[in-house]
Amino acid sequence: MYFRLIKETDAGRFDHFLESTTNGHIFQSYWWGEVKKTEWEPIRVAGEDEAGEIVAAATILKRKIPFLGKSFFYLPRGPVLKDWHNQTHFLLFVSYLKKLAWEHRAFFIKIDPCILEGQEPAASFFDAAGFIPAGSEHEFGGLQPRYTFRLNIEPDLDLILNNFHHKLRYKINYAYKQGLRFERPGVEGIDGFMEILVETSRRGNFVIRPKSYYQKVYQLLAPRNAAAITLGYLDGKVTTAAITLAFGDKSWNMYSGQSNVSRNIYAFQALIWEQIKWAKERGARWFDFYGVPGHIGEDHPLYGIYHFKKSFGGDFYAFVGEKDLVLSSFYYFFWTRLFPAYRRALLRLTKLFRGGVRATAFKNRGAAR
Repeated sequence: MYFRLIKETDAGRFDHFLESTTNGHIFQSYWWGEVKKTEWEPIRVAGEDEAGEIVAAATILKRKIPFLGKSFFYLPRGPVLKDWHNQTHFLLFVSYLKKLAWEHRAFFIKIDPCILEGQEPAASFFDAAGFIPAGSEHEFGGLQPRYTFRLNIEPDLDLILNNFHHKLRYKINYAYKQGLRFERPGVEGIDGFMEILVETSRRGNFVIRPKSYYQKVYQLLAPRNAAAITLGYLDGKVTTAAITLAFGDKSWNMYSGQSNVSRNIYAFQALIWEQIKWAKERGARWFDFYGVPGHIGEDHPLYGIYHFKKSFGGDFYAFVGEKDLVLSSFYYFFWTRLFPAYRRALLRLTKLFRGGVRATAFKNRGAAR
């Protein structure tokens, strides 16, 4: 098995391999690495057999640690193997990743493959390679959601709609009857998308990325038929919006939201339906609702998210979750103890800063009037 670094000239072949596998994911694609380039350094590697066929691949995101002169490797939804029954290929790949990590002064490697809980024999490979469980500090499971619902969208659209619960069908149809209409405006829709996302983040009290990030996502992925902006209009105003991603036979409800005024007409249910329609047009087989907080009861504060995504009738997926391969116990202990506190403080500061910016902008708008 021969390993090599992948350059942009091999991006098409690299992504074609990822799309052809059952566990391939857009987060492992060459172009997602370009999306993350401002915060991370993407390193793409491929393992080839004697015939020159790719049998293993990974997009590694390298993050440098300030003041330590060290880094760590993160493989979001990776690595990807052609045959997850071949333990030899996996162990050879891990051995190469370790060698690469030492070259880049990385003190641990974090993987998060699209392997289901209990999926044998793949699930047993991680222990054999020395990985330990990580990333289970909250309900969603880690840097990427560990749990999700996926809907099979292979059937005709009429059959998909008819398979929804009658209450869900009523809500979708009700939104259209109230005058809700949808467009896919391209990059010009970013401003409308951001308006809705900002309102949704205020209501839900969560931090969002700047406009430039979502613009970059769309501009890099849309030319490859891997992203679409969908806006829902009511009385000429954007009331619900989404960016949907697709790669191979999978699609994801990645970023979405709705205004307060559209909640009573079930605009979000109709938005999901519009996303499903685009994903099916794109050739996807699966529509991933992208993250739920595991199996939870009705008394859980996040049950609303779980119930909404479950209501579309998809299958529940539980992945093996994040695994860390520790290359330096000292630095790993330091990082895992201090980084969570640092991240929480950073999020609090970001919320305070953005709240102050919004308040100042509101005052300035008032003065301008």
